[in-house]
Amino acid sequence: MAHDRKLGDEWSHWDGDLSRLERNTETGKRVFLGFAIMSILLLDIAIAFIWYMIKPRMLEISRTIANVMEWAAIVAIIVLFLSFMLTVLSIITQKNLLIGFGRKKFSITFLTPFIIQLGEKFGISYDRMGNSFIKVSNSLIKTTRRHINNQKILILIPRCLTIAVQKEIKQLAQKYGCLIFTVPGGELARKIIARERPKAVIGVACERDLISGIRDVSSIPVIGVPNQRPEGPCKNTIVNFRDIEEAILHFLNYKTMPQPAAANHFAGH
Repeated sequence: MAHDRKLGDEWSHWDGDLSRLERNTETGKRVFLGFAIMSILLLDIAIAFIWYMIKPRMLEISRTIANVMEWAAIVAIIVLFLSFMLTVLSIITQKNLLIGFGRKKFSITFLTPFIIQLGEKFGISYDRMGNSFIKVSNSLIKTTRRHINNQKILILIPRCLTIAVQKEIKQLAQKYGCLIFTVPGGELARKIIARERPKAVIGVACERDLISGIRDVSSIPVIGVPNQRPEGPCKNTIVNFRDIEEAILHFLNYKTMPQPAAANHFAGH
C-alpha cells in the first residue's frame, strides 16, 4: 500500500503498485455504447430464454396470465432496444429524444454496473469504461437539461489536486460566480449538495468517484470532469482546465467561449 498519499474510498483496496495502474484512461463514447448494446442483447436473450422455460407452466395455470407475461416480456425487450436507439440519437443530434417519466429521462445509463462488469470480462478496465460512461452521461446532460442562467452552480474538486490546480479552478469559479468546495470523498460531497441545493454540479474526480456521484444525484444535472493521475491515485492529480470552463459555459448558456479563453491545457502546467 502506498504511504505517501491518503487514498479515497474508491481506492481503499489498491495495493500501491503503480506499475499496474493505467496512465491514460481516456476512452471515447463508442466503447460504452458498444458494450451497452452487447448488454442489451444479452438481457433480451435472457428474458426470451426465461419466458421460453416458464411458458408451459404459465399456460397450465392460466392462459390469460401467460398472455400478459408474454406481452410484458416483449415490451421489456422493445424498451431496452428503444432506450439504446434514443440514447444514441440524442447524442448524435444533440436533441432531447429520451423517454420521459415526469422530470426524469430514461436512458441506457441505468445499465452501467452491468456494462462495466461485461467490459472487464473483455479486458476493458473499470476506469476506461468509466471514462467512456462519463462522456456519454455528459453528452446526455447537455441535450436533456435546461440551462441554469444565473442560478447556483456548484463545483466539487478532490483534495488530491495539486495546489496550483486548485488555485486555478477557484479563480475560474470566482470569475463565473460559482460555488466551489474541496471534498475528500462522496459522502461529504452528498452532504454539501444537500445543504447548498445547487441547480447544477460540476464534479472533478477520478472515474470511480464520478460514476457513484453521478448516480447518487440523479435529480440534479451533473457534468463530470475526470482528473489525470500521473503519480497514481490520490496524489498530485491534474485536470483539463478547459473542460471545466466549457461545463460552466454550458450551464450558463454561453454559445461560445468568452475571450480571452482558457487555453486547452492541463491546469497547473
